[in-house]
Amino acid sequence: MTDHIQKNLFQTSFNNTSSISLQVTPFSLSIKNSNEVIPIFDWVSLRARTDEWTTLTPNKANPTHNAWELLFSADNNDRQVIASIHHENGLLTVDLTAKQPHIQALTIDFRAKPDEHYLGFGERFDQIDQRGEEIDLYVLNGASGKLAYKPIPFFMSSAGYALRLLTTYRTKVRLACYDDPSQVSIRTESNQISFQLWTGKPFADMLTRYVKLLGKPLYTPPAWIFGPWKSRDWTAETQKTVLEDLRLQRQLKLPATVKLIDAAWESQLNDFQFNQNFPDPQGMITEARNSGHRVILWISPWMVKNDPVDPIYEFCAQNGFLIKNSAGESYVHRLGNSPGFIGSCFDFTNPDAVEWWQAQIERLVQMGFDGFKTDFGEQVPEDAIFFNGKTGKEMHNLFPTIYNQVTYEALQRHTHGILLARSAWDGSQPYCAIWAGDQSSDFGPATGLPSVMMAGQTAGLSAFPFWGSDIGGYFGQPTEEIFIRWIEFGAFSPIMQLHGLGCREPWKFSERVLDIYRKYARTHMDLFPYLYSSAQDANQTGQPIMRAMAFAFPDDPNIWQPNAEFQYCFGGDLMVAPVYFGHATKRHVYLPQGLWRDFWDGSLYQGGREVIVTAELDQIPVFAKAGSIIPLLDPSPDTLLPVVNQPDIKVAGDDVRLQVFAGADGRFQLYDGSVFTWSEQELTLQIELQPVKRWVSVHIMGELLKPVKVVDPAGNPQPIQRTNLNGDPDHIRFSTDPGVTYRATFAQ
Repeated sequence: MTDHIQKNLFQTSFNNTSSISLQVTPFSLSIKNSNEVIPIFDWVSLRARTDEWTTLTPNKANPTHNAWELLFSADNNDRQVIASIHHENGLLTVDLTAKQPHIQALTIDFRAKPDEHYLGFGERFDQIDQRGEEIDLYVLNGASGKLAYKPIPFFMSSAGYALRLLTTYRTKVRLACYDDPSQVSIRTESNQISFQLWTGKPFADMLTRYVKLLGKPLYTPPAWIFGPWKSRDWTAETQKTVLEDLRLQRQLKLPATVKLIDAAWESQLNDFQFNQNFPDPQGMITEARNSGHRVILWISPWMVKNDPVDPIYEFCAQNGFLIKNSAGESYVHRLGNSPGFIGSCFDFTNPDAVEWWQAQIERLVQMGFDGFKTDFGEQVPEDAIFFNGKTGKEMHNLFPTIYNQVTYEALQRHTHGILLARSAWDGSQPYCAIWAGDQSSDFGPATGLPSVMMAGQTAGLSAFPFWGSDIGGYFGQPTEEIFIRWIEFGAFSPIMQLHGLGCREPWKFSERVLDIYRKYARTHMDLFPYLYSSAQDANQTGQPIMRAMAFAFPDDPNIWQPNAEFQYCFGGDLMVAPVYFGHATKRHVYLPQGLWRDFWDGSLYQGGREVIVTAELDQIPVFAKAGSIIPLLDPSPDTLLPVVNQPDIKVAGDDVRLQVFAGADGRFQLYDGSVFTWSEQELTLQIELQPVKRWVSVHIMGELLKPVKVVDPAGNPQPIQRTNLNGDPDHIRFSTDPGVTYRATFAQ
């Protein structure tokens, strides 16, 4: 295979005139007949033109307006596959369909370049670059290694193309594996497979194209999700503990906005009724809202069959709300991890079942609940039969998307709330935020803190920008060290959530842990203007909030090194290097080309090299690109939501604090349309504010720059206040009016 032919693999030219051309090279197609794998054709270059049509043996091609139909045959034509190839607006769509019913599986092979890298495939726990991996695109209950709650049939190549598989069947993708490093192989357990293919660079452009192909905008979260969350596992939660958490967080000045109630609230799982441990849910909601909290509830997509049978299960079974077995009865099987539960999955393809389910969701929303943790979704047996006539083999992967969509639609009829999902598939992105599932409370690479660092980044590479993990891990009791390191990582995650099987209350650890948690919960809350602005960008373009280094700096060869996978960009301007191993006091960090400043003290670093920085137990290395303008809340609040008659609780307002990391020109657009522009040469900060009157604070990080003046468009000086921030007496604060452009000037 020549480089020229390889280059043509993804260079296609189509138009809607009589001169339509096609280049598809090279790929091999195989079929499975029983246990025998039969190659249909082997590494070919396929060309076709409407003016000089060429049919390549043994293929038969028929061109249409802007599409081709190709017939691939083997042996005595008893094994045939029809390939329909269509092009529109830079998107190549290929549909492969076997003509004979005995064909059980299809395989497509592409050439892999020696230096090619692959990003995507949903939330992964093992690595960022999937080269050398075999990806099992199958929704599984697992949060370790190669298991995946959220496999997504989409990937991007550093060679300049992206591919999206249009199938719900279990599919395996081998990416330049050790036994054949020159090949990418896609195999589906079906006699039909379709894929979309497009070219582009950088990764950001390819990801934006994928988001548009989803057909709906990504889920847009309410602003309040960016305040810290608190939850207890279902074995430990009661109304008493809920109220205890709400009150203690306020008394201890721990910023918090969201309270999540896990599975403990129901009388029986999925009867949607509060049990005796929650005697006054309406009063609980009222107190939560009065103290500046929103409350969300745990749910799951299955009904437990107890002995004797509960009325709610009997009702759902008799009305056909549950998936069926081959005998037409409710499919009863084990749900969840061992010992799990015995029951049946809900059938969201039945309109009557959907109507009943959504009625339960809407009733809870009308009580005042603002969202749901949509747990599980991985339990559909392949031999189950759905109301729509499809089997579990076809529905297994699709099930989480339907589950989240149905729940989301009911939620959004009454409030702009949140779904926090554990499982997902292609098409789930418009309906939910996600969390990483059930990790262990340690530094283990497969299931501990390092694994969630992979998960947050890889989720973003498949258009899930709103992501979080259980701080401290789900299983086990964290040591103070692992708990603190997870707190630090959680503060620089889109969603910061305390949760786990066991104690995750900072006030039940030492005073040191409590102080560190307070510091980082406040940091996360302070970052709200930056985070919410990043969220708006993510919603429109699919750009992750947690951005893998390979995504942010694809042309830098150093970021493909394994160590670089354990650091990431947080939004467009910050880079975070969490500590993911024990007993650390220092951290090796790779800084890409350019000037970088320490986020905490403004120290200047030259990029294009690895540096060793201090990382004591209470310190996470964070850097800002020179020229960055990071908007923060001012002053640091306790909640992002309003409170009732509680003057001691600080509520986030419209005031904003700008940290300017001098050293280069920079610009930042706030979520409300306000624009801040720094000129390094002139040492000026231009402030264009919308849409309300507010106080603006400015702090120049890392340079001894003294404020000279602040003027309005007419040149009129504005009164400024000088305040001491982090030992800097030249931190300034001034009042502004909406729609007015101000100019702050500084000097050496």
